[in-house]
Amino acid sequence: MIKKMLVVFILFGIVFSFTSFIVNQKNQKPPKLRTIIIDPGHGGADHGTHGLISTEKDVTLDISLKLGKAIKQEFPDIKVVFTRTSDELPGGGTDFRPALLVRADIANKAKGDLFICIHCNSNGKPAGGYYAKRVIGHKKAIRYIRKKKRTVTVPIYESYWVNNTRVGTETYIWKADRSGFKGTAISQTDEGEENMEDSTTALFDLNSPEAKMRAQLYEKKYFNNSALFATLVEEEFKKAGRESYGVKQRDEGIRVLQATGMPSVLIETGFLTNKEEEEYLNSDKGQDEIVANIIDALKAYKEQLEAPRSSGSVSISPLR
Repeated sequence: MIKKMLVVFILFGIVFSFTSFIVNQKNQKPPKLRTIIIDPGHGGADHGTHGLISTEKDVTLDISLKLGKAIKQEFPDIKVVFTRTSDELPGGGTDFRPALLVRADIANKAKGDLFICIHCNSNGKPAGGYYAKRVIGHKKAIRYIRKKKRTVTVPIYESYWVNNTRVGTETYIWKADRSGFKGTAISQTDEGEENMEDSTTALFDLNSPEAKMRAQLYEKKYFNNSALFATLVEEEFKKAGRESYGVKQRDEGIRVLQATGMPSVLIETGFLTNKEEEEYLNSDKGQDEIVANIIDALKAYKEQLEAPRSSGSVSISPLR
């Protein structure tokens, strides 16, 4: 009798454990970050910003490849997709404009959960430094005005050397008033089936009112998530002692960010036009630190995404 009861208890325990496992498996939500798209800016005939010793296309590729490797090591379950892994524009060719659409198409077809675009910055002045002119006095000179000789006062100029001192980072998100483009991209990725919480229905008709409403909901959600991740990235740069200009939106928008149906950011990792910062961006030490900063931001972002629902806010720097 005791043996029979023992067998029954054992069987009951096995069944209960198996049932609990199945229930837990059903209740377990899929991870929020499954696929990350890494987009090295420029490439091929599109050199981007020029420094004294390097071009943007090469530096962004180096940093992006290291970032992809670090993500795979830190988050083995996350899939990494690159828009390019060589010195060639996505899709080939020499025109950067169609390449922007190819970048977005790669990201959307991969159903990315986060799009990270890596760039380097320029202040619009020659790399390293440049000569400028300033007025140091005035003198009298003869000039012909309406065919008549006149004595006039003219400035005396002096040329002087100006070091290009602008350094720092900034991270862009898409312009909020360009959200219509984002909604179209979101619909193309069919995000409704896989990511919408408390919903198991897919978007069968992407032009239906329901699909458009869902895309609008995702526009807001993805804008907030983009701002969150961008803020975390800039916070990590500041912790590392870098000059940070914060999170920004560009007046004309950024096409590749608007065309990707997922949270998306463009990280300006530093100024190639500054001699010292260019050396930093080209060094293993500098690139490894930038990658480590982004990885730390990614850890915090993932943790916040997967935490229980809570209200929070992030700040976005005013447009500049």
